[in-house]
Amino acid sequence: MTIHNKQRIFLVGPMGAGKSTIGKALALVTSMPFLDIDEEIVKFAGKTIPEIFAEDGEAQFRKIETQVLKNVLKYDAVIATGGGIIGKDENRELLKTNGLVIYLYADVETQYTRTLKDNSRPMITVDDRKQRLQEIFKVRAALYDDVQDILIDTVTNNVHDCVELIKAKLKEISWKLSQ
Repeated sequence: MTIHNKQRIFLVGPMGAGKSTIGKALALVTSMPFLDIDEEIVKFAGKTIPEIFAEDGEAQFRKIETQVLKNVLKYDAVIATGGGIIGKDENRELLKTNGLVIYLYADVETQYTRTLKDNSRPMITVDDRKQRLQEIFKVRAALYDDVQDILIDTVTNNVHDCVELIKAKLKEISWKLSQ
């Protein structure tokens, strides 16, 4: 495993895996800043993600997502990414070469349960949400595996346990938790 010089941690994984929640908790215990790429996209575009999808389409959203990913590379932080960021070769390369990538795994049933009441996710604004989540995960699962340095199961572990597992893995690879 490559030990990165940058003090940057990327969290990748499907919708509902806990990237934002675990990211905030990890940032607190590591005394690192926290950035959420989805929040940065909203600031950059001046509109919500559902508005971007509705008005400009997914292709434009993905272009903005890549630009925002490049923009956040100037920060040493815990960075929660969007579930689909790994869809582009360029993004996967940027993630792998600019920080430590932690894959927060959640199976489709868990994704479904955790996103059931969330209507702000354009990729799953469909009649059969579970089927859509299965389709998306089938495409993306191998891509998450491809970029990850560390895998954390968020199905069987709560937020606290996930953070403790991450801290233990970081210690195993001699990752500096503070500058």
